[in-house]
Amino acid sequence: LQVYGTVFHMNQGNPFKLKALVDKWPDFNTVVIRPQEQEMTDELDHYTNTYQVYSKDPKKCQEFLGLPEVINWKQHLQIQSTQSSLDDVIKNLAALKLGKVKQTQCLLYMVSELGKKMANSLLDAKNPSPNDNKFKSIHQKILQLSSLDPSHAALVNTFWYFGGNERSQRFIERCIKTFPNWCLLGPEGTPVSWVLMDQTGEMRMAGTMPKYRRQGLITYLSYIQTQALNKLGFPMYSHVDRANHIMQKLALNMKNIRMPCDWNQWNFLP
Repeated sequence: LQVYGTVFHMNQGNPFKLKALVDKWPDFNTVVIRPQEQEMTDELDHYTNTYQVYSKDPKKCQEFLGLPEVINWKQHLQIQSTQSSLDDVIKNLAALKLGKVKQTQCLLYMVSELGKKMANSLLDAKNPSPNDNKFKSIHQKILQLSSLDPSHAALVNTFWYFGGNERSQRFIERCIKTFPNWCLLGPEGTPVSWVLMDQTGEMRMAGTMPKYRRQGLITYLSYIQTQALNKLGFPMYSHVDRANHIMQKLALNMKNIRMPCDWNQWNFLP
């Protein structure tokens, strides 16, 4: 899904200036999506230095992934994949490169509309839509549907689990400028809840100000996001931490599909 979503955006103008590498063509075994070299100027910026990997045979991709022209192991970087079986390969490479690697593994969900296109066998019936009229009747007087602008990146960065630093804020700013996003503005005109998308097509970085939590705002925005992106033909999926039971419940309520594979991210330090 991560490779598919990234290639989708590459075919839509390639706003993040990425490139795809394969070990051989046309009968490739492994594909790696990565930034172009001129984009990777900050050795410590793993948000930019991100690679998406898919391999038909993970046990045979170590040599390809070890090539310096494929992955720059001299930088702080992160590798993303839905294939947990890459763990041994990446850890072996990290040891060979004399670095340290940490794996983060989360649950992976696919939005139901995408499921109807890509995994019809997993669906029994058409999914019902949330009743946004009920939401509007409660909140329309104080909250306004809008989109984020780059000045809101600092706020999103404060609440993002993987953020909280200067480099993550730059990454969020870039996502806000580049991809569709939605938010709800409070009485003061500042965002109180928001949902974004990154270069892999993943719906992520959602958050709500503490004062406005437990009111269904993320559910509402997720519904808006799903409907809009579905009309544009975007791939739609997201990951949820195994300990985040609230977001797991939201995914269940949205009739999202829990995928049999996981969302994996490996952070490497040289």
